Amino acid sequence: MYHLTEAYLLASYITLLGAYFGALLLGTGLVPSLVFQTLDEANSARFLRAYWLRFHQAMVIGGLVFTIIASLAAGATAIPIQYALLVVALLGLMTICAYIALRLIPQINAARDRGDEAAFSTLHRADIVLVALVMLLCLGILAALIYVLPGQFTFWPTAA
Repeated sequence: MYHLTEAYLLASYITLLGAYFGALLLGTGLVPSLVFQTLDEANSARFLRAYWLRFHQAMVIGGLVFTIIASLAAGATAIPIQYALLVVALLGLMTICAYIALRLIPQINAARDRGDEAAFSTLHRADIVLVALVMLLCLGILAALIYVLPGQFTFWPTAA
């Protein structure tokens, strides 16, 4: 049975997931362009190597936290279990994409150090696609969770 407390918890979860998405957007859009505008090439390369590693680590940790919370809550919610499992599966896929992107960072740096522009370009594009996929999955999950907010649509039990 639905309780107002569950609505507050779901709204809090949606808010935190939205903040996670905002951090991803800020981290991929604003920070690198600002670094390239304000630092010379040597300093920007050194800064971005450390930044991208920590950015990807934070992306994985955030994905894991959201997946674990959704997994623990899946059986204790008024949302149908199939829908809750879909959200957990999408969160898991989002986390896996983030982890694969994290594993690419040392390979991208090694290709750049070797001067292998073809390998660097391929790996960098793969990383961009994976991070974009993480953001798209996050948006999809946000939409799915907002759809089932209590009182919004049809999933919630009604009194006879």
